[in-house]
Amino acid sequence: MNDTKTKRTVYLTQCRDYGASLDTAISAGLSAFGGISSLIRKGQKVLIKPNMLTDRSPEEAVTTHPEVVRCLIRKVREAGATPIIADSPSNAVKLERVWEKTGFRRLCDEENIALLNLELAGSTQVDMNGMSFNISKTVLEADFIINVPKVKTHVLTSMTAAVKNMYGTVPGFMKTNLHKSYPTSKEFGKLIATIYEKTKPGLNVADGIYAMEGNGPSGGTRVDLGIIAVSTDAIAMDIVLCRAMGIEPASVTYLKHLCQPSLSTVEQQIEVIPNSWQTLGIRPVRQPSTNVLNLIPGWFARLVRPLIWIRPAIDNKCVKCYQCIKACPAKALIRQNDNKPLLVPDNCIGCCCCHEVCPAKAIEMVHSPLVRMLTGKRKPYDSAKVPR
Repeated sequence: MNDTKTKRTVYLTQCRDYGASLDTAISAGLSAFGGISSLIRKGQKVLIKPNMLTDRSPEEAVTTHPEVVRCLIRKVREAGATPIIADSPSNAVKLERVWEKTGFRRLCDEENIALLNLELAGSTQVDMNGMSFNISKTVLEADFIINVPKVKTHVLTSMTAAVKNMYGTVPGFMKTNLHKSYPTSKEFGKLIATIYEKTKPGLNVADGIYAMEGNGPSGGTRVDLGIIAVSTDAIAMDIVLCRAMGIEPASVTYLKHLCQPSLSTVEQQIEVIPNSWQTLGIRPVRQPSTNVLNLIPGWFARLVRPLIWIRPAIDNKCVKCYQCIKACPAKALIRQNDNKPLLVPDNCIGCCCCHEVCPAKAIEMVHSPLVRMLTGKRKPYDSAKVPR
């Protein structure tokens, strides 16, 4: 085993539902790090940051399940600290609707806890690593952050979990401009890594009981992984979750920026307790085919840039809510009368924002002919049935 000083511990355990076994799993995970009282102090203001991406029910596996957050609220209070909950969903969806649909309004009413709107709290500009972005003042002023991500595949970053969840500390309407400023997968990965470095949470509790596979983070399919992960190290947690899901960590662009001197060196430092991901018997999830773009060498991508792209295709499931038009930072989708949105290909930057907010799963991200030829894929992702 590695020297104690270099260990990066991740607690990984089975948890099949959001009932009584949930508290047992989280309590055991916290005990591995000395208990909640060893992490936070009496009187501190503790920000609990779930994933409230959009207005979906907890059973759809798009957002963090409120029962995971309920468990953490009570543990924070037991330690004598004050919990608050906040996140910044997509700017294309009304926040009040997100709170209601995800179950967080009801949770906060029942627990008598503040549910904050990061859009109204104001933000601070951060210039770091050659990038510029804004972070909510609520986040920067918190004494301690508990990051509670949902475990999902992601069409732009391959996977979203602990590190990517901190992107929600950027006020929603500002995310649009960031996608436009950092449009490529590599640039966006560096942005995610930099935001994480600025907002680094003290504790991460990943909800992988209901997870998502395929075209996540909102258009995929629920898969019951039945796991809870706990760690003070979000980077190590994400690497372990990648391995558990059958995702190559090198395809997750933000991990490349965060793992120094190399991803393999960091991975060798990780200790997984009490169960290795191999012993949990998790079958590999269906991945978005878009992750192959993250594995194409940069020199080759630059050489044939006009021939390597990913763009939305809107099918007849479209309900004409036009949230995709509101979410598009490049004005690549336009409305024509009452028809489904029309794509202006030359404007598209492939950020996948439209796919992320579509409530009807009517948008699939399709590859250019060259990418399909290189990968042998004819569909946005391999939809072959995988035995469960």
